[in-house]
Amino acid sequence: MGGEHNTMTSRKLSASGRTVPAQSLAANLDRSEVNAIDRWLAKALLRAIADPPITLRLWNGERIFNRDIAPASCLKITGRTALVKLIVDPEINFGELYCTGDIQVEADLTDFLQHIYRSFYYKKPSLFGNFLDRFHRLQVAGNRLADSRNNIYHHYDIGNAFYERWLDREAMQYTCAYFPDPDMTLEQAQLAKMHHVCRKLQLEPGLSVVEAGCGWGGLALFMAKHYGVKVKAYNISKQQIIYARNRANNSGLAAQVEFIEDDFRNITGNYDRFVSVGMLEHIGIDNYGILGEVIDRSLKHDGFGLIHTIGRNYPDHLNAWIEKRIFPGACPP
Repeated sequence: MGGEHNTMTSRKLSASGRTVPAQSLAANLDRSEVNAIDRWLAKALLRAIADPPITLRLWNGERIFNRDIAPASCLKITGRTALVKLIVDPEINFGELYCTGDIQVEADLTDFLQHIYRSFYYKKPSLFGNFLDRFHRLQVAGNRLADSRNNIYHHYDIGNAFYERWLDREAMQYTCAYFPDPDMTLEQAQLAKMHHVCRKLQLEPGLSVVEAGCGWGGLALFMAKHYGVKVKAYNISKQQIIYARNRANNSGLAAQVEFIEDDFRNITGNYDRFVSVGMLEHIGIDNYGILGEVIDRSLKHDGFGLIHTIGRNYPDHLNAWIEKRIFPGACPP
């Protein structure tokens, strides 16, 4: 009976008397003929994102746009469900639907997104937009000690092999490279960045340095090797710490560099220099004061430090999809 019941509940009777899987009926409904409501929703979606110069191509090939000028990019929407999801929550569902193939950008993706953001930047927030923003903020990951460990696990502990496929081979740097010469390779630009940081820190042999959020250990090892300093580097990513310690042992720098699997809030000791590259955007605005206290208690009286971070040119929360899928708990200043 169990098997028969399951079969019956997963099928419906078609008009011709044949049984049709319920999934097929849902797919047919999703891609049925475009109607006036679908067209209205498509135009409403464009208005909600400030009428960028793009066209929406619906599942029957019909094109919808609100501007008099020819649209520069095209977004294909493969079914009614995808259209409704974009209306309900475009910030989250654009990324979700793009990943599943339920929407397709029929243009250069970078150009398409630039058109969206340039239009949206000048749009006054709507009541609906403000509601969505507050709803997203309720779901944002926190940055308490336990939260931070979970956030880092979600992002950095997915395996070092993944990051080795696309980071520089010299030091596995995940932060902005420095290109004094535009013809530099990624490896050369990352080395230039580390030299740039070290010059700003005025490193000299024998100085002590503490690093908060050391990634795969590239900068710590670089400072020890090329500038003769002793480094304590803190990080809560287990996979990154394993990688960094292996690099220290293999390069003969283990006596100069100590990698500590712990949060920046637990840094102890006094040092000549403090450095943090690419961590500030992860800790959340509420923890800026705590970071300041850590720096204050960690530095000797005549010590100084450097913080490197990505940022944005106006205050805003991180994109909700990036917050959910890529950088939980992050907030670029």
